[in-house]
Amino acid sequence: MKLSMDVEEMLLGVAIGDAFGAGVEFQDRDWIRSHVDFTRFVNARDRIAVPKNRKEVFTKNYTSWDYTDDTEMTIGVIKALISEEEVTEEFLVSKWKEEYDKGINEKGFGRNGHGSMSWFYSGEKTIYEIRDFQKGRKNPGNAPAMRSIPFGFVREDLINKYCEINANATHPNINAIISSQCIARATEFILVKNGDQKDIIDYCRKTVDLTKEYKMYFDRIDRLGIYENLDKQDFEVLCGSQPIQKPYFLPGILGVPSDSKYTTGCVLYILKMAMHAMDALKKSVNLGGDVDSVASITTGIMAGKYGLDSIPDFMREEVEGITYLQEISLLFREYLEQM
Repeated sequence: MKLSMDVEEMLLGVAIGDAFGAGVEFQDRDWIRSHVDFTRFVNARDRIAVPKNRKEVFTKNYTSWDYTDDTEMTIGVIKALISEEEVTEEFLVSKWKEEYDKGINEKGFGRNGHGSMSWFYSGEKTIYEIRDFQKGRKNPGNAPAMRSIPFGFVREDLINKYCEINANATHPNINAIISSQCIARATEFILVKNGDQKDIIDYCRKTVDLTKEYKMYFDRIDRLGIYENLDKQDFEVLCGSQPIQKPYFLPGILGVPSDSKYTTGCVLYILKMAMHAMDALKKSVNLGGDVDSVASITTGIMAGKYGLDSIPDFMREEVEGITYLQEISLLFREYLEQM
């Protein structure tokens, strides 16, 4: 594959969006817009509105600028692809577990951010029990979408197939499958085909077998105006009921819930509107809610297209694992160039 984009800047963008977003994830949109000016890192994880006995899930072993499961699992996907072994559900799970264990070996504890996969890593549930938990949910988690960027670079006829395998590995749910396919297709459209960003939602319509629910949702978000003029009703179109309602997480705040469909819609809308990587990061974080996943995807894709010059030096210098991310990027670039 002839590459016209920078793999290293893309992966660093994924980690920067993920890490910066993690500091303020699950905060209310209005709070973020009043307290985050993007000139410094803001760690508000102790403010997440959950019962005291659940706070530790979000704060224990967390350090500012750590990347989360979004980047960790994306690296796992890259390692699975460059191994050139058959892509199966079980093989992907093994690569995610391998990356998770690497974090434990280096830090002494598991990385922050894992949802239902934390049950698997801890031994509390089997991977089959987790799949059973996710398959019938109306609002499956967004893990399949957040780790899908690398699939946008595989052979075009394999993208949807690999994304379905990716979703079925942990979230065998039609909404999760479609979300993974749309994120990979968005990556392909912008970074491989150099498509016009304004056409990104239409490209997903053409390349992914959308359900009626997704078709209606995409039609509505494609009609939204510019980001800066979004009003209360527009945010309800983009993010669902506002404030977020149970069973969507986190109830009671203004923002995007931890849900595959709404994560995907927000990503596609921001990619349609963003001018560069920093613009994508700001627009993602200012949504409120589960912003690290949205920011990770949009910042990564925009960094691949436009580079990281728009990202402040302190972000590029302080994000966790720079050397490691560069090493993975080099291996991924070599793999892609041989395709």
